[in-house]
Amino acid sequence: MNNDKKARRRHQRICEVLQEQEHMQVLELCELFHVSPATIRNDLTVLEKKQLLKRIPGGAVSIGRMPQNTIFSARESLHMDLKDKMADYAVAHLIKEGMNVALDAGTTCCAIAKKLADASCRCTVITYSLPVANALVHCEHIEVFLMAGRLDKKHESFHDDVAVEAMKRMNSDVFFLSPNGIDPIAGITSSATDENIMKRMMHEHAEETIVCADHSKFFKKAFKTICQLSDIKGILSDSKLSGEIQQRYSSMGVRLYLAEK
Repeated sequence: MNNDKKARRRHQRICEVLQEQEHMQVLELCELFHVSPATIRNDLTVLEKKQLLKRIPGGAVSIGRMPQNTIFSARESLHMDLKDKMADYAVAHLIKEGMNVALDAGTTCCAIAKKLADASCRCTVITYSLPVANALVHCEHIEVFLMAGRLDKKHESFHDDVAVEAMKRMNSDVFFLSPNGIDPIAGITSSATDENIMKRMMHEHAEETIVCADHSKFFKKAFKTICQLSDIKGILSDSKLSGEIQQRYSSMGVRLYLAEK
């Protein structure tokens, strides 16, 4: 098969993968297609010029999944029903009255914030996510600490030096962490963005960490490791997680919290 034909097939498959996943990183695509980062970056440039995808730092998302304004909005629309059920479970079973709760900048954490707003549970929320803070702005029963600095408008979050310094003084009972992938060897992984320093710091300053990940994130490995599976209390996921995967992770000593259908 000549190089042009290989490239066309690879381009088609990249578009298909991006329709299936929230987004993909360059290194993930390299591993999938067994080609160099330079080749993948060239592929993404070609496909972006054809308006078939949108480049983001370190990777790409499908045009069909891009919002008019932010990457956060694109992610929020994916698996909405599953995230809603996971948020219900978190508020009903994992968050207790009087807790200091750290919420990551992921869309499942935003769903948890919205559920907390409608619940009667009095607690304190620590976050660096603007959508999470906005979801709680009118809630008298919830204290909100926003680790703010310069706003990253694409991700609608704060992760500069000012936000990092603010987080150094905060501690929580539980941190709900939103990763891009969970891997038995690499652990809890995230894409190569500036948010990772906030994720790590929130994990280090929490008594326990619960990972929020729908079924599509298992056996996926993103660019950077936030923590290992042995470092977390458990994983909150959805009912679509296969029995085989449940058994695999349970055998490794990982506690799974599965939201009902």
